[in-house]
Amino acid sequence: MMVVINLMALLLPINEKTTAQVANEYPHLFAPAGITFSIWIIIYLSMLAFVIYQLWLAFSDQHPNELSQVMRQMKGWFMVSSIANACWLFTWHYYLIPVSVAMMLVLLISLLAIHYNFGIGVRPAPLAEKIFIHLPFSIYLGWIAITTIANITILIVYAGWGSSLYSQIGWTNIMIGFATLLSIAMILLRNNIVYALVNVWAFYGILLKRRIADVPGENSIIPTCVIAIGIIAITISWQLYRKQKS
Repeated sequence: MMVVINLMALLLPINEKTTAQVANEYPHLFAPAGITFSIWIIIYLSMLAFVIYQLWLAFSDQHPNELSQVMRQMKGWFMVSSIANACWLFTWHYYLIPVSVAMMLVLLISLLAIHYNFGIGVRPAPLAEKIFIHLPFSIYLGWIAITTIANITILIVYAGWGSSLYSQIGWTNIMIGFATLLSIAMILLRNNIVYALVNVWAFYGILLKRRIADVPGENSIIPTCVIAIGIIAITISWQLYRKQKS
């Protein structure tokens, strides 16, 4: 259902508007360059790999224990995430911005539940589980965390708050700082470097868009992104050093 509705949003499109066209009607400085959204290709390919892995466990008849453990930890959260993803597209394309933020929060919570249930980054797991569950859902969670912040920023624009340039710059810097703190927490507390790298990609996208736009007042966002990327890089290096030392 999630894949079909995403294709509908791209090919029909839903409500005769593409996802990007709706986003352009609520301009904000947290928006990354268009190339950044290519990460969805990686997300959907990794989700496909997860589905194939799940089917392999289910029908090979040789891994009953692994299948039982995966189903016990996954519960219904993947289904919830897929439904929330699909519902978000409809609410977004029909300009139900507050509801779309609620759907994005449901998606984020479902991915956090998967992350916690599987102990991603902190619990030992077979290599296959790390490749087909831990890695895909780390990438997905990292991007949805950024997307949730972006949706909240759009809600602020939708509500008419902080319409001045200085307010937008202030809000954007706060959002970048908050996302950076989340990345640091995920690295140090959950050992999830993949999540942090996705955030680095998002910050690079924001930086790139501001560089392309080259609006003097908005260029102050660029050093904020550079600092955020630098802090995450240092935190990753420190975590890898701690792991190697231990």
